[in-house]
Amino acid sequence: MISKDPVERPLPVADGEDNASPTRSETDEKGIADATTYPSDDSESIRDFPWTWKATALICGVALSWGSSFSENTLGPLKSTLIKNLDINNSQYGAISSATSLVNTVLPILGGYGLDHYGVEWGSLACSVAIFIGAVISAAGSNQDSFALVVAGRVIMGFGSTVIETCTSKILAHWFQHKGLGLVYGLDLSIDIQMLIISLLSGKLIVLIAKATAVPMRDATSFWGWALWIPAIVCFANLLQNIFYVWWVWTRPDWTRMPTGQERAREITRRERLQAGNTEVATTNTSKSTRTLRALPDWSSLLRVPRFFWLVACTQILQAGVVGGFNGLNADIITETRGSTAQLAGYTSAVQQVIPVICAPLIGSYFDFFGHRMVFVSITSAIWILVYCLIGYTQTNALGSMVIASVASTMNALPFLASIPLIVPDQLELGLVFGIWKVFNNAGSVIVDMIAGRLQDITPGGTYERVIAFFVAVKGLEFCLGLFYGILDRK
Repeated sequence: MISKDPVERPLPVADGEDNASPTRSETDEKGIADATTYPSDDSESIRDFPWTWKATALICGVALSWGSSFSENTLGPLKSTLIKNLDINNSQYGAISSATSLVNTVLPILGGYGLDHYGVEWGSLACSVAIFIGAVISAAGSNQDSFALVVAGRVIMGFGSTVIETCTSKILAHWFQHKGLGLVYGLDLSIDIQMLIISLLSGKLIVLIAKATAVPMRDATSFWGWALWIPAIVCFANLLQNIFYVWWVWTRPDWTRMPTGQERAREITRRERLQAGNTEVATTNTSKSTRTLRALPDWSSLLRVPRFFWLVACTQILQAGVVGGFNGLNADIITETRGSTAQLAGYTSAVQQVIPVICAPLIGSYFDFFGHRMVFVSITSAIWILVYCLIGYTQTNALGSMVIASVASTMNALPFLASIPLIVPDQLELGLVFGIWKVFNNAGSVIVDMIAGRLQDITPGGTYERVIAFFVAVKGLEFCLGLFYGILDRK
């Protein structure tokens, strides 16, 4: 919030003193020193938001990615359909699967800064529009059986799909003011679909619905493209929901608004004008700072982010990609290894999303009260290794393997997402830091999808043995990393 403390006038001078150089009060000097610093919340009493507002922000915030998540997660059960109708190979399917992540190997950093500087409202609207346009183009590709159109639509969708997740992160961090963030992010991780009441929100819900309905949407008529057109319609509904959220935020009192870089620049300009009668140096410095805030990101803020964040981001680059790659391939893996129908395999793979609907908020609450986030990294890796071995190298019931995978999904990303807002020094830098985290994750997704597709193509019979071995090796590395994180976290 912007400080409204008045600036004291210069003290009167004694007779005989030089009136050309007015004496500055202590407050003046303090104001000059603070002119390039965002006002502290200590200057005004901090007001908490009513729970009705928090609930509205929570529901609308987690709902921002409904459309993109639903559209992206219908691809896995449709892999064989896409390969057949578009006349492509496994590597080309990997290009479709990773297309949304391709542009997001750089964009989240710029998008995160844009959200910090211009505000979440405008940013989320731009993302929703890009997602809707991309979904329509991708769906139109099914009418022409065009691989190029499907990929182009996914790339355009990618301009909004990852940045809009950062919008959600900033909204939750703002409205809950870093209190109970583990629980809140647990709810968000459990609701990528957001279609249940608050107590059942879980970021895996959209994946559950998408995987379970992908094949029925394909088989509803003789035209397989409805499996892409229905998600496009969902993206349009999501755009309308986003417009409602923006309208709701703009009708709240000014003190509830999320701070932005533009507001900081205006505050510096205001203070500069109040200090216009003071030293030329102060004016020059504040002018320079204002121009910087208006034009470019403050890259020096990255130096204030703890080194532990950079260590985790770099070493986790492939981990999220492996989980995402398995989530996209598990229905086809079940079909290939168990001989199930595509529809039954889709239902079975959807079971992986059931347990997180309930358990992710509970795990988040555990982190809030007891900590031990990094311990769960190694535990989760061990569970994933078990799942990959069961599904790839045995003939055990796939349903049981997916239930175990559901447990791993509950704990997979939550330790990191619940920690990032707590280590970022300034909320105005939160979008940029989340953007960097997304860049590393998306780069890993592109790498893993392409490697998995290539490994399957060079495997005799096009089976998944080498793909599963690659997944196991990466998760084995993460098991060791989790122990290393725990040691550093205790120091």
